[in-house]
Amino acid sequence: MWRWIANALLFDVAWPLCVIVARPWVVVPFTLANLFIHLVFVANLRREPLWLGAVFLFGVGVDSVLFHLDILQNRNGSSWPPIWLICLWLNFAMTLRYSLVFLQRNLWFAVLLGGFFGPFSYYSGAFLNGTVELSQPLWQSLMILSLLWALMLPAFSYLARTINPAQP
Repeated sequence: MWRWIANALLFDVAWPLCVIVARPWVVVPFTLANLFIHLVFVANLRREPLWLGAVFLFGVGVDSVLFHLDILQNRNGSSWPPIWLICLWLNFAMTLRYSLVFLQRNLWFAVLLGGFFGPFSYYSGAFLNGTVELSQPLWQSLMILSLLWALMLPAFSYLARTINPAQP
């Protein structure tokens, strides 16, 4: 049980650190340290690196498409996700098989949580960080994010359960 608690606490530090501090020289070392802690103390190493890499690459890929389609916009004019958002994906990937393991048992709950908290996370992250914006009209951006996350979170949860289920 301590693994799930440690995993949740580390993500509770990672999200505000990535979003609010957002400095690469802080966010990147923290994310790498969190990855080290996760792989050494929390994770079942059998398939964890492959799992983390797949979720990370998929998430960064989706965000890259959202930036290229101007659904998400960088205030600095770049059409790529900022480093803090890229690091946030790796930190999030570490939670899916551990502190979010309960979603593996109820995929409809994952649909609801993803549909609400996915866009809420982007909206609040954009508000707190200030370097990323959601395109206007805002309701369209939030609807797109809601649909994406209502699909992605249950898909991630299903794959986590199928690949190598973590038992609480």
